[in-house]
Amino acid sequence: PLPASRIREMDDAGLAFNNMVTSLRWFETYVPRSLVRRLMRQGEGVLERSEQREVTVLFTDIVGFTATSENMAVAETAALLNEHFAQVGSCIEAEGGTIDKFIGDSVMAFWGAPEEQPDHAARACRAALAIRAAVEAGNDAKPGTPLRLRIGIHTGPVIVGNIGAPQRMNYTIVGDSVNIAHRLEQLGHILGDANSTVTILLSQVTRDAA
Repeated sequence: PLPASRIREMDDAGLAFNNMVTSLRWFETYVPRSLVRRLMRQGEGVLERSEQREVTVLFTDIVGFTATSENMAVAETAALLNEHFAQVGSCIEAEGGTIDKFIGDSVMAFWGAPEEQPDHAARACRAALAIRAAVEAGNDAKPGTPLRLRIGIHTGPVIVGNIGAPQRMNYTIVGDSVNIAHRLEQLGHILGDANSTVTILLSQVTRDAA
């Protein structure tokens, strides 16, 4: 932040700058960071057109969270989710992923947009393994009921761009590839990994691409 000045014009300019920095920090909290930085570099016109891209999509879901949260206080539930999302989000962002949205106790993320990432499948797989390690480490640090997680990953074509109403747009992806990744995550309910608290299922397409 710029310091205050006894000169009114300088003080006004400094205050405006500090307000802008604060606004950008809030902006990055609610909008994917990689998207914010691309907009700042290239201008908002870069996202005016939706396009088809090949990306890798990842879904996570906490096993049995609904039943568990029924026996928890509201503040305790929120604290658990915030801690978990921070953990998962760090693993995703460390591999250059874009967090699309939080849905209840689930996370949806993707690689390959808005930045070009030729190794997007490998990045998603590394993020999934990092999430598994983080969850297992967290369970070891907090004895009791372990947190269990399902992860589904798929690579394929999607439509990526601004989707929504004029007054509320969302930079997101749509297409069958998104649905397949979600179904793989749900399939983990049947094909759970008995040797791990985190089940990771990926499609053959992702495996080949990685």
